[in-house]
Amino acid sequence: MRDHYTIYLVAAIAVIAIVMFWQLMVALIFAGSIAVIALPLHKRFTGKIGAKASAALITLIMFLIFIGVIAFAVGLLLQNQEFLNGLVSTIVHWAGPGQNNPISSVLHINQTQLDGLIGNSNQMINQWAESLIGQIPALGFQLLVFFLSFSVFLYKGEELFNSSFAMLPEDQKEPVRHLVHTAVDTLYAVYVVQLTIVIITFILAVPFFYLLGFDHVLFFGALAGLLKIVPILGPSILMAFLAVYAISISDMTALLLLIFIGYPVVCALPDLFIRPVLMGRRTCIHPVIMWIGFVGGIFTLGLVGFVLGPLILALLITGYHILKGDPEVCRAGRAGKEGTP
Repeated sequence: MRDHYTIYLVAAIAVIAIVMFWQLMVALIFAGSIAVIALPLHKRFTGKIGAKASAALITLIMFLIFIGVIAFAVGLLLQNQEFLNGLVSTIVHWAGPGQNNPISSVLHINQTQLDGLIGNSNQMINQWAESLIGQIPALGFQLLVFFLSFSVFLYKGEELFNSSFAMLPEDQKEPVRHLVHTAVDTLYAVYVVQLTIVIITFILAVPFFYLLGFDHVLFFGALAGLLKIVPILGPSILMAFLAVYAISISDMTALLLLIFIGYPVVCALPDLFIRPVLMGRRTCIHPVIMWIGFVGGIFTLGLVGFVLGPLILALLITGYHILKGDPEVCRAGRAGKEGTP
């Protein structure tokens, strides 16, 4: 009975810790899930330089990759700042005072109301920018927690898992092992497929923007790929902006291309079809279910749902097969075999 009370006590403390540090859970979840993917690399490095040095080195590599992506995105925007300013100026001039545009006639908005909407939009953008600047210390702290946690998960995560796994009753070890393999394969699919989707989006975007006839084709292609890092909404924002620009210069051909080719091919195809198929192959779960987990997770949990949505559904389906007594739970990938017992 004392063991049971100890378990209850530890569980209660864990719940209290989660509640206390809830604001940091997103950073911790991402750190732990990415550490699982990096574990095979950590094992290779550990054999050559030791576990502590390996964890530090991989964390440094992750930090440099993060800085590199941020620097690339900022540099891309700065390098094309004049071009972007020209697009924005064209839209503002088209919608500005004294201009004949379809907004007033279609929506029955007079010029005074239109000017007020433009002013309110500018005010909202300024408020958003000020809010973002005010959140920099909190974001910096979240990043610090992420990288520190990532290093700790690499260094001690497998040891903690093995010690916890050893405490399980023998008849529970095999089901837990199946669940762990499913979790690892799902996490592997989430991150590797996300990187694949970013690359595919860039490959699809470049010929589309060339067909569109706008300048800076590689810039738009790279921007679409970077925006794809933000699931679901990413390149759709770019397509909406360019659609407004096409209307402002009365380029109806470009507008139709954006609506009927740009959005379906560059935005929808990777998320709605390619992603669930690739993830379904990795986890042996139907693509429709993976799509529901991915989109539903983001819708209900926000950014962290990008990881937790597919993971929870995959574990649920694996648990169902275990309860049915299936002799072998599908494990399509190798990540689970490399990263778990």
